[in-house]
Amino acid sequence: MLVAAMKARQTGFTLIELMITIVLVALILGLGVPSFVEFSRNNRMTGAANDLLADLNLARTESVKRHVAVTVCASNDPMAATPACAGTAVTSFAGWIVFVDDANPDVAAATDGDAAFDAGAGETLLRRHPLLPTGTTAKSDTGFITYAPSGFPTAVGGVSSATRVVICDSRGNKAVAAGNSAARGISVSVTGRAGITRSAADITSLGGC
Repeated sequence: MLVAAMKARQTGFTLIELMITIVLVALILGLGVPSFVEFSRNNRMTGAANDLLADLNLARTESVKRHVAVTVCASNDPMAATPACAGTAVTSFAGWIVFVDDANPDVAAATDGDAAFDAGAGETLLRRHPLLPTGTTAKSDTGFITYAPSGFPTAVGGVSSATRVVICDSRGNKAVAAGNSAARGISVSVTGRAGITRSAADITSLGGC
């Protein structure tokens, strides 16, 4: 009777049950992991595009409010104590800063509206964005967008403000759903209004990845 009772209390998995469980777990991981990776990539791209759009809107609003030039420029060291613009001819927006491009509106200076952050002259840094993650690129036609007091983009030294920025990862301008691209495109109109597009065709017209 004691042996029978002990046998009755014994529980566990059979080898077949264990194998079935392992197969099911493998299937779930096989289906779920790629979807999660894609989800993470899309969130990263959306976040970068939204951040740049928000900073462009901030620069435009501040230029009108302060009645001075405000610049968003590409920067290779945006998180440095004194960050620097990468240059007007640069075509990579890997990181960026937003600053008031005029230290004193009442005094004209050579550093006013020059698309270069002149901390020593007293220009105010408004916002900065760290370098994009490795494998994510942001390509533009020029390295800055400077807003005049009117809120319209303005040229600096004969170089026009950027009209587009295309953000891509390893997928490139790949259509992922309903004609939407894995990449993100940001266009800046002649009036200064910026907008995001996910259309693969629009991103191609903006220069592609």
